[in-house]
Amino acid sequence: MLIVFLVLLTLALPLFLYGTFYVARGILHGLRSDRWRETPGVIQFSKVERYYRGKDLAKEMLLLSYHYTVDGEVREATRVSFDNFAWFFGDLKKLEAQYPQGQEVTVYYDPLAPENAVLEKGMARMDIVLLCALALIDAGILLIWIRLSTVLVILGLALIIFLVFLFRELKQRNVSTF
Repeated sequence: MLIVFLVLLTLALPLFLYGTFYVARGILHGLRSDRWRETPGVIQFSKVERYYRGKDLAKEMLLLSYHYTVDGEVREATRVSFDNFAWFFGDLKKLEAQYPQGQEVTVYYDPLAPENAVLEKGMARMDIVLLCALALIDAGILLIWIRLSTVLVILGLALIIFLVFLFRELKQRNVSTF
């Protein structure tokens, strides 16, 4: 029984580590998007799609696309925001109602890579909570496999790296941290 538990933990660790990386990346992109340029756009398609497994609802996805123009070139994008928490736990019907087909919207795009665009710039504070929860799960799994001192060193280094990126972004935005 213990072997099965350890095998499951071994399989779960990469998934949780990837989830932690994905959320941290979203937070950094959200911070960077505050400096993006804006342009008008139009919602082309907006619908909540439901996928079923038998009679049970398996998952819902917001299918959304919008067009915008940068330097005379019409572009298409699908990202609403970098808010990971809303995609996991948010009300997709509310987002669908907020962005109906044909609605004119403000699109924020990366001036260095105009194909990267969002409808809502910035990051959600709840993503920090989600990141902390995932990091705690990662640490718990690592504690089972590695001695405590090694885990603390790894977590400390990861935290320092993340804080360096976070403070660099905040400094570029001229946000007072303390």
